[in-house]
Amino acid sequence: MRVLKNAVSTCSPAGFARLLFLCLFLSGGLVSTAQANCADIRPTKPGEIYFMRGLANIFSLGLDAFAKEISDLGIENCVFNHTHWQAVVNDVVERGYKNEVSEPVIIVGHSLGANIAPLMASRIGSHGIKVYYVAMMDPVEPTRVGKNVREIENFYLPKNKDTLLRPTRDFDGDLKNTNLKQWRQGFDHFNIDEKRSLRSIIKKRILELVESTMQENDAQPQD
Repeated sequence: MRVLKNAVSTCSPAGFARLLFLCLFLSGGLVSTAQANCADIRPTKPGEIYFMRGLANIFSLGLDAFAKEISDLGIENCVFNHTHWQAVVNDVVERGYKNEVSEPVIIVGHSLGANIAPLMASRIGSHGIKVYYVAMMDPVEPTRVGKNVREIENFYLPKNKDTLLRPTRDFDGDLKNTNLKQWRQGFDHFNIDEKRSLRSIIKKRILELVESTMQENDAQPQD
């Protein structure tokens, strides 16, 4: 089992049979500024939740608190900087060939992480692996999403430039752009990931998908 060697990062192998991706990418000190926080848990529920931070690792810290909430529910998850998204995709795809991906796959991103989230989901989906849900917290550029992404919502704050999410021609899921200024006051780009009102909505959807998957698994005939 590969473990993280970078001294400034933390990633425990315990309970992570399916979440070695970030350890693999960061091992050997390849990325000296990475802050990888992977849940050190023994999962009791299915799913892989990927939280992507924005610029550097001094922002988007609300995602760390969000990830702890998900850990407390017994679901595997990892928080990482958006610049490492391709390594995560590579790992998911590799494990997909071995039938080792734990559904539902879910992505949550803030700022630049929100920008990358639909691209990451589309890239995973292009390999035939379903991404069940993507939640974007205030991206900074317009984005597009492709096939095998079941549901994606862009929680955005209006800016001088367009930051809406749009489908590609082969997208066949559910897409929604939600203007937070019309929904609730007090949100800005730097605190959106810390707002419990928004996190509770996203967490509720995550739990619905996880529990639906558990019911489907229970309904399957046992060998």
